[in-house]
Amino acid sequence: MAGVGFLTFGFTMAVCGKPPNMFHGGAIGEQYIGKGSVVIHGFDYNFTNFRHPAAGSTFNGSTNPIYTGGWNLAGNDASFLFQKTNQHCYGHITKAGSSSITGSGNNLNWYFPCNIYSQYGNQGANITGYETSTNCHLSTRSRQLLNQVQVLGHVYYTWDDVKNPNRNLAVFESWVPVVYSL
Repeated sequence: MAGVGFLTFGFTMAVCGKPPNMFHGGAIGEQYIGKGSVVIHGFDYNFTNFRHPAAGSTFNGSTNPIYTGGWNLAGNDASFLFQKTNQHCYGHITKAGSSSITGSGNNLNWYFPCNIYSQYGNQGANITGYETSTNCHLSTRSRQLLNQVQVLGHVYYTWDDVKNPNRNLAVFESWVPVVYSL
């Protein structure tokens, strides 16, 4: 019995460890995705004590974008600020001849406007600033700083969320098992 018990429960815990926290997308509140959180690529990041490095007139090195500048960042999705380009879509997404999106050849620096989106999925597309990299975090340093922010858990949506006509959500199937959050 002890062996069966270990194989049933103990083996999973020993090999896999503690499962990650899971947060239902669109559920903002401290018991869900908190006001100090930001969703990026399917993960809930703790931005409560984050200080944005000095950049432009908005960030002086001690300001937090959750509380400063009217960014509407708290509890929302900032994945498009940290786009993963030139991977699975390389060569499939190309820029128009008249586009000012930067990059070299088919290596594009961004695909979508670098804007923050409501994780409720109930707002129209915000395409302001589409051809400007102002909000795009393209540098290796910005990605390294993001990797230093505490991840609180995974964000998920249900099929009912996707089917809800009041939401603007889409499903993307990848050949590679990766978590994407649009």
